[in-house]
Amino acid sequence: MRVIKREFFNVSRSDVFRIIPIGDIHMGAAACDEDLLRAVVKRIKDDGQAWWIGMGDMADYIILKDPRSSIGTLADWVTLDDLVDLPKAERDRLLDILRPIAPKCLALVCGNHEAAIHKHTERDVYSEIVAGVKGAGGFKTTDRLAIGFYGWLQLAFYRSATKKQRGTMININLHHGYTAGRLAGSKALNMQRWLWTHNADIVLMGHCHDTKIQPEAVEEIDRGGHVTTRTRCGAYTGTFLHTTNEDGPATYAETRGYFPLPYGGVEIELRPGQKERRGRIRMIYAY
Repeated sequence: MRVIKREFFNVSRSDVFRIIPIGDIHMGAAACDEDLLRAVVKRIKDDGQAWWIGMGDMADYIILKDPRSSIGTLADWVTLDDLVDLPKAERDRLLDILRPIAPKCLALVCGNHEAAIHKHTERDVYSEIVAGVKGAGGFKTTDRLAIGFYGWLQLAFYRSATKKQRGTMININLHHGYTAGRLAGSKALNMQRWLWTHNADIVLMGHCHDTKIQPEAVEEIDRGGHVTTRTRCGAYTGTFLHTTNEDGPATYAETRGYFPLPYGGVEIELRPGQKERRGRIRMIYAY
């Protein structure tokens, strides 16, 4: 588990920051909605206060010898030459799309697809993507972007231009995700347990390809001895992968009988200058 801290200075009380999780893209799959991905990238690029977090499963990395492999379910841009090193082709296309927003990346999570190809072929595409984003974004070699499968991102907002005082901290717990199931119950219960057991302002999970926002509350006593209720915000961050593959071979989701899911994602609005904690975080369905 890793912790990454990012700091922002000269933050006024009226400033609004937008955090957009981007994950479960599955670049290389025919059902991947690249047009939607490019639209989200443009939105982040054009917004001076927008930042993003990579949530894992950024590409499929399903090579020919993988039992899951099916030529018909590959994207139409994949050529015969690309099949020689499909993970490289997917990685390069992904990085090319993300290049305009590389400097605005806060953290990158490792997904199960990145972990699977590393386990079975020793190909560390996760580290390749981290290095690619860092290089395109002009990060220093000592800057940290890699969270791994699970970790914490701490955002520190300071009123001053240089001094680290009068700051507001917002703690984000990041996990690629582990929950599954066709119905909403298991996802909601797992998120509820996570929010009750992790003292985070925000919890973000991917993997299940669902898009859900889920607040939960915990009771506490403030410094004045007053009983208050604190809300923790959780979200499943969605996907860019369609459940079905129109005019093509059946997708993995189709063959398994998975229900259609609302591809897309969520957006987090942060107002760190707000005096009241409950006014600092707002989650919306973004696209």
